[in-house]
This record gives sequence, structure tokens and C-alpha cells, in this order.
Amino acid sequence: QAVQRQLEELEERQRALEIFGVELERELRGEADAGTKDENQMLHEWFELVLEKNKLMRYESELLIIAQELELEDHQSRLEQKLREKMAIDGKSKGTVCSSPQGHTMP
Repeated sequence: QAVQRQLEELEERQRALEIFGVELERELRGEADAGTKDENQMLHEWFELVLEKNKLMRYESELLIIAQELELEDHQSRLEQKLREKMAIDGKSKGTVCSSPQGHTMP
């Protein structure tokens, strides 16, 4: 649940970066008013944006791995529970087998 919330927050930050990146790209191309920004400043912002986006993508990958680990742990827990139940049932059925006086079990 916490991982899902972090993924949603991450997606929101990625969308905001995407919007900012589109505007910055338009400024670099001269399609939008860059105001007092010079090209070097815009390029610096662009590279900072790319670095931030890459960082968020790595973080997203880590969160997805954590989510998968949690799913696998949950699945393992359910399988172990089923195995314990199965072993308990098998144990009860073996306990009802009658023993002969010679010590051999009879079906």
C-alpha cells in the first residue's frame, strides 16, 4: 500500500517534469518566449531536468521491484499455509490407521 502511494506520487512528479520539459523544449527551439533566459541557462535547466527524470525512473524501477518482492512474499506465505493445512490433513488421516499387534500398520 505504501509502495503504491509512492508510485502514484512518483507518477505525479514525472507528469510535472514532463510539462516543464515540454515548455523548456519550446523555449529552446524559439517557439515560446524565453524571457530573460539565455541559451546556456536553458540548456543547463534541460540537463538538470533529464537528470531528475532519470533519477525518478530508477526510483520507479526500485519501487516496482519492492512491490514484486512483497507480492512474492505474500504468495510464499499463502503456499506455506496451504502446505501446513495439507500436512495437518495427511497427519490426521495417517493417525486413524489401525495398528496390528505385530506393530505393522494396516490400511
